[in-house]
Amino acid sequence: MLSLVALAGMTSCNKLDLQPSDAFTDQNSFRNLSDLQLGTNAIYGRYGAYASDMYVSALLSDEAKLGKDNAGQGALTYRYQYSSDGTTGGDVVAAFGSYYSLIDQTNRVLAAIDKVNVLPAEQGREDVLKGQNLAMRALGHFGLLQAYCKNYDPTDPLGVPVMTESRPDAKPARNSQAQVMTQILSDLWNAKSLLLMEPFSDTVMNRYNVEAYLARIYLYRGDFDSAAYYAESVISAGVQPLANSTDFGGVWTDLNNYETLFRIRYATSTAIGGMWTTTGSNIYVAPSDKLRSQYSSSDVRLNTYIGLDGTGAPYVNKFYTSGRGGRVVDMKACRIAEMYLISAEANAKKPAANLSLAADRLNQLRAKRISGYSNQTFSGAQELSDAVLLERYKELCFEGFRFWDLKRNNLPVQRLSSDANPDWQTLPVGDYRFVLPIPRDELNANPNMVQNAGY
Repeated sequence: MLSLVALAGMTSCNKLDLQPSDAFTDQNSFRNLSDLQLGTNAIYGRYGAYASDMYVSALLSDEAKLGKDNAGQGALTYRYQYSSDGTTGGDVVAAFGSYYSLIDQTNRVLAAIDKVNVLPAEQGREDVLKGQNLAMRALGHFGLLQAYCKNYDPTDPLGVPVMTESRPDAKPARNSQAQVMTQILSDLWNAKSLLLMEPFSDTVMNRYNVEAYLARIYLYRGDFDSAAYYAESVISAGVQPLANSTDFGGVWTDLNNYETLFRIRYATSTAIGGMWTTTGSNIYVAPSDKLRSQYSSSDVRLNTYIGLDGTGAPYVNKFYTSGRGGRVVDMKACRIAEMYLISAEANAKKPAANLSLAADRLNQLRAKRISGYSNQTFSGAQELSDAVLLERYKELCFEGFRFWDLKRNNLPVQRLSSDANPDWQTLPVGDYRFVLPIPRDELNANPNMVQNAGY
């Protein structure tokens, strides 16, 4: 140590104002359009935070159970025995920091976009990158709002901190839910205006998947008119129609990209598939008996979503394999099937209900999944809404929806006795654990942060 200090003393008298030529700063990180593109690429990688939503939603709901080879993976979460510390609550607090990391990256890129000199011919591309970053910032804030706050209530002061600039040393207080939602929608609307001419791609944000996320967020918000409007806009655009039963399996082995509106590509990573089953085929988290019982033998989703190993034990087949290897599969974050279900639910629930369209959208999805399906009729809005919720359970399992669906509909988690011990078989409506804890590390570092009730 002394020799290092002495060396520093001898060299410190020379040109103290020089910066290391290989140091990255906010001033030299983004110099041109290519740098902005690289920064945006990193943001898509950070949306891997959504994997936490997929994992936690499965463990906390009734779509999963502990697998036959489970040695404690996710067990405390599954048993509702988590807290705010990283030891017992590692699963449920992980997304908090991950989403803010994503948001911070978007803020760094957005701060640089207007300062970078681009050629006139590059202006359109600069606008596209700005739109993509705004959209991703909105998704980060929405992930936090959904997980770490109560059901949406604009009068609730305990939203999450809204961050629109990169400030690693900030100690922000929680914004109200209304303020968080205003920022989310503002970012998405601005993104949509910048992306209007951008062609569809399921690996970057564009007008079509921005509208899909608007549909999802408006449904969460309880604005059923807007949710129905945006879901129908995406469906009618025809960029990703529902797959037929022959092609549907290929969606989940990455043989095709049918139905996907937004996905994160994984060339070698097992980040999604490995959450449920290891590359050595150890089953850590399995489909629940309750979920399995919902599918008829004529439903293509039964074998597409759920596999059986050599001992007859069920495993999650939905993210099991691709041509790139076992458990190396893309994260499907948004699909057209969700838009059919949002349209069905929102049209059944909106003030001027359109039960005919709602039933049509539900029946159209079922007809693609169930061989020999005959359209069902419904006696009213409640029966139709209940049917849509059940269909979301069957269609969107392990994609990060079930726990939040039960929460926003004020329904309990109710597991079968074959899936769970009586001590963690039910999570009643209103239980504080429907709202995930703010990480203890955040509370220790930020005196302005307020913990959620119960923790």
